[in-house]
Amino acid sequence: MNWFTKILAALFIIPLQTVFLEKIQIGGVKPDMALVFIFVQGWVWGKRSGMGWGFALGGIIDLSTTGTIGMTFLIKGVCGLLGGIMGKSFLHLSLQGYVVLFLFVSLFHDLSGTLLIHGLEGQPLFSLFTIEVLIRAIYNTVFAIIAILFVWEKFDQKGKFEYGGAILSPGRRTGTRR
Repeated sequence: MNWFTKILAALFIIPLQTVFLEKIQIGGVKPDMALVFIFVQGWVWGKRSGMGWGFALGGIIDLSTTGTIGMTFLIKGVCGLLGGIMGKSFLHLSLQGYVVLFLFVSLFHDLSGTLLIHGLEGQPLFSLFTIEVLIRAIYNTVFAIIAILFVWEKFDQKGKFEYGGAILSPGRRTGTRR
């Protein structure tokens, strides 16, 4: 994927998220397509790419909203870095493993944002785990898996990763028995 395509995709994500995805909310929760894009960038192209796109999209979101300036910039950059680190560390997982890892990143994103902006406000830490946070994590994960599958098929990333997933391919055989 060249830089021009990545920039177009990144610039398309913000309007997509704010206009189109408002219509397909589940339980009042919409997915965070910027987080999905950042995670996939980090997962496939490394931690620098994920962190850079996280800072870029987080900065754009910060400038276009009335929230606390810099929080989205910081959190999305860290999530891109996490995607890149996990992408290099967990290459040979099955699709179920990727689901668990992205659920972790999505939960980290929402919980750290809530914690940094609102703090605990005298409540226990587990009170941050709301049904909305869990639904958004599941919703984000569905879109992330679709995006990862698309990238693997479209840009032939399976061969570069030496993919050994249990669901999508039988893996690589090292030898044959007779």
